Amino acid sequence: MAEQTQNEQKKQGFLHALQYGLAARIALGAFVIVVIALLFPTGLEYEYEYREGDVWVEEDLIAPFGFSIFRDPAVIEEEQKKAAAGTPLSFDRLPQIERAMQDTLGRTFDYLLRATEQVSSRLPRNPRHTQVIAMADSVVRAASRSSSFPAKFSQRAWRYWLTGSIEGDLRRSIPSVRERTRQAIARIYERGYLDREKAQFRHPVLAIRIDSTTELRRPVKDYYDHIDVASLLQRVYGDVFGGDSTRVEFFFTLVYPLLKPNIVYNNEQTQFAIQAAINNVMLTDGIVKENERIISRHERITPGLKSKLDSYTRAKNDRRGDDNIVLRFLGRVGHTAAILFLPVIYIFLFRKRIIDDNSRLLLISVIILLIAFLAYLTFTLPVTGPVQYLIIVPTAAMLMTIIFDSRVAFYTTVSISFLVGALRGNEYMIILASILAGSMAIYTVRDVKNRSQIFRSLSFIFIGYAFAILVNGLQRSVDAEEMALEGAYALANAVLSPVFTFGLLIFFERVFRISTDLTLLELSDFNHPLLRDLSSRAPGTFHHSIVMGSLAEAAATAIGANAILARVGAYYHDIGKMLEPECFVENQLGSQNIHDTLEPRQSARKIIDHVARGIELAREHHLPDRIIDFIPAHHGTTLVSYFYEKEKTHGDSDPLLEDFQYHGPKPYSKETGIVMLADTIEAATRAIEEPTIEKIRVLIEKIVTKRLADGELEECDLTFREISIVKHSFLNILTGIHHSRIKYPSEEDAAAAKKIAERTAKLLNLPSTTDALMERMKKLDTF
Repeated sequence: MAEQTQNEQKKQGFLHALQYGLAARIALGAFVIVVIALLFPTGLEYEYEYREGDVWVEEDLIAPFGFSIFRDPAVIEEEQKKAAAGTPLSFDRLPQIERAMQDTLGRTFDYLLRATEQVSSRLPRNPRHTQVIAMADSVVRAASRSSSFPAKFSQRAWRYWLTGSIEGDLRRSIPSVRERTRQAIARIYERGYLDREKAQFRHPVLAIRIDSTTELRRPVKDYYDHIDVASLLQRVYGDVFGGDSTRVEFFFTLVYPLLKPNIVYNNEQTQFAIQAAINNVMLTDGIVKENERIISRHERITPGLKSKLDSYTRAKNDRRGDDNIVLRFLGRVGHTAAILFLPVIYIFLFRKRIIDDNSRLLLISVIILLIAFLAYLTFTLPVTGPVQYLIIVPTAAMLMTIIFDSRVAFYTTVSISFLVGALRGNEYMIILASILAGSMAIYTVRDVKNRSQIFRSLSFIFIGYAFAILVNGLQRSVDAEEMALEGAYALANAVLSPVFTFGLLIFFERVFRISTDLTLLELSDFNHPLLRDLSSRAPGTFHHSIVMGSLAEAAATAIGANAILARVGAYYHDIGKMLEPECFVENQLGSQNIHDTLEPRQSARKIIDHVARGIELAREHHLPDRIIDFIPAHHGTTLVSYFYEKEKTHGDSDPLLEDFQYHGPKPYSKETGIVMLADTIEAATRAIEEPTIEKIRVLIEKIVTKRLADGELEECDLTFREISIVKHSFLNILTGIHHSRIKYPSEEDAAAAKKIAERTAKLLNLPSTTDALMERMKKLDTF
């Protein structure tokens, strides 16, 4: 048991280090940078950006060294394909085949005659037909065991031959058949018998190797294939036997299977010839000499000039040599790190919650790597068209906006755009287009309220791309047709980006267990099972949570915090109360109070337990961790003071503080800090008799001061100025809620406020006089 507990602790420690550890963070950053560096176009670090048809806007480019002009790889590849297709197949001519076939056929005919003589000698002078058949069957068995008979005769064929030879004149035709067959075979092998059908050949000429030094090229039609050989034999035997098709078929079946091709395909020689033809395709198209002008300023880039520019870039990189490959890789690493510096430094300085959570950094890394890989594919795959406009940078921009915020998204989008341009050989145009389209995408989803709103970005993304394409086209005098083609690709991107955003958002929410503002908006629906149960089981708590939501949302908006998160966190902060609603005063409709029958320690335990039970409920209903955090944080480590004092008075004079204290943690963010204050202030305000603006103000001041003095807000990043704004926001909302009951401040209220201010000064070691205290509050922008 102890070992199991120890293993579980080790596992938890490893997972914690993986999610929050500095080493894992550094390893992730290094991995991303190295992978992107590997995606850079190897050996093609472009110094200039140019495209065919553009106008050269740089100074005259003079060759600092001589280099060969390499032809367009696409043209070379096309010519190599044509060269390979135009290479005739290679065949070997085997002269020994004809001699072997003549010998085989001679032995076949001799065997037929001997078999006939043997059968005749064993039969009576006028044998019956059945006797001939019986003898034929014995010959079949003997022939099947004999190696001197090369043909494969069936029983039916042997019967036909023997009966026709003994009872008729079939064997008398052997001499003429033999001679005509010999002539046919000589004719076949003189021209050549191919080992494959002529209809399979795509090239009309064959390369025939006579010997190791001689090769002839002749048309395919000059040779026989198996169809031609079969037709020739049919004609020959037809001439011998006239209209007797049975005898024609017999001799054809005897001879045709024995013939073997003497023109045999040589695959090795064919592949060698094809490779030689490919190698003969010219890779270069002239040279540029040292100090020769490559291109002049304002000259239009023709296909020939583009080849010169490409060749110059290639030669320049080749001259660096392989010795600098490590330095070049380090340069790409530095290039990548410099591009990613902008979002990293912004997140580090202003978004500590992101930089401290490795799962969120992993999410950002996945998005960046996805776009980098797409940029790599569009540059390396042999495709035509402006495919760079299919790189879904707007998808990354929208995902970053929805998951994090618009500022993180903008800085990341700018870096991704530069990264795309770098991976495409320093292509300036796609950088500009990606920044514009990505910024428009950010604008459309910066205050997204539902998932369908994502598709509103379609037109804005296209406008961003279209503007960049138009500006570039006018500057570089690009043809309208080419601009229209680029616009079509950009339109496809504008359509696909929202679709990918919609799908990837759901995927990331589930895999990385993140809660976006869209998730929070969905959780704010009062039809959610937890809120529906809360409203029916604990209506007082439900009403309290709704009012708290309004207070928290207004205060968060006023200081620039996440208003939706604060409101939804307030909705769910007390869900644990629905399990025993009668233990909480807001749900006690009658005069009976369950705590009148309980010991103070028991009452405190029931009150404190609603936190743990609320967390269990939240996990059962798969609420995001950001919402669950509000459940323990809204009480922090405060004391259930009523029952603690009651225990001291009526029970143990020195009770354990832990028995009456919430277990925390304290609020860690602006939103959880706001909800803690809103919870206490809203509940206390309802207890004010004949509320006035001054009473509410004094109450707010008292509660906030108490929380500050207890150190409950020391872990959240609320500043004094922001706390002052929060108090003012609470006062405005609560004044509106209690408007019909509020009276104008009286002298008694003013006196009470003065006393509270003096006690506050003493508690916080502020100036002792009321006037000095008020002056200090004004300096802090308090109300």
